[in-house]
Amino acid sequence: MKIRAILIEDYQELIKWWKLHEKYGVVIPKSTLLPNKGLGGFVVEKDNKLIASAFLYLTNSAIGYVDYLIADPNYREDDRNDILIKLGTYVTKIAVKNGCERVMAMTSNKQLVKNMTKIAKDINIDVLEDDYKIIYTYDK
Repeated sequence: MKIRAILIEDYQELIKWWKLHEKYGVVIPKSTLLPNKGLGGFVVEKDNKLIASAFLYLTNSAIGYVDYLIADPNYREDDRNDILIKLGTYVTKIAVKNGCERVMAMTSNKQLVKNMTKIAKDINIDVLEDDYKIIYTYDK
């Protein structure tokens, strides 16, 4: 498994995943709404196959924002949740390396929140529960 910066050729695969998730209310973002016009994100690759992706928004402040986390809906291996957590942790570390003191993400994915809550203390995050879940890290 490796995590790398997203490439232009990866974007079409992500669109396929978003389309398969539309029935759950997932909206396909226009590339103009994504950081660096769709290239400001990271993908997980395993055995030369894309597994998951997330985008990192860097701002003119010390806040970063992670959004549009998506995974291949057909990938159901036992390591799926671990891969998503590793991707989120990796993107957070990139944000911190870029000067972010706080990195935030929102999700309504209850399983992701449950998994993040289990490891929250280990990776210095807080999970706030509301209608949407806000997951963030900061220098305490």
